[in-house]
Amino acid sequence: MYERILCPTDGSDNADLAAKRGIRMAEQHDAELHVLYVVEKSREDPEQKGLEEKITEGRQEGRSVVERIERDAADAGIGVESTVTTGVPRTMIETYTDDHDIDAIVMGSTGADGVSEKLIGTVSKYVVNEAPADVLIVRRDSEIE
Repeated sequence: MYERILCPTDGSDNADLAAKRGIRMAEQHDAELHVLYVVEKSREDPEQKGLEEKITEGRQEGRSVVERIERDAADAGIGVESTVTTGVPRTMIETYTDDHDIDAIVMGSTGADGVSEKLIGTVSKYVVNEAPADVLIVRRDSEIE
């Protein structure tokens, strides 16, 4: 049913659960697994002091997170196409989904900042409403074997 599954991640515990679910789904559907880590440009610093340093640090963190997911997927016999990029997470997820013909997106309900907008985070909410693919939202308290 699904040929290409995207797991956007920010390295949070909730995103890690979603990645595990994505790996499981890729196994079940014999699908390609794509992992996307987006380093968000700060909107808080209009002068963007130290922006390049923050982006470099974010890319290093993103690479580490993606490599961890790649190892977990390899242990399950799943190959991964991974990308670490810079931008606005919600629009980068939508663009990546379009550009790579993604069939399903598996993501956490809340992000690394731990902020929960009622029951679902703002990025997740945007993706559910705008992405051109099926979306599975993994709850923070989800149990994945």
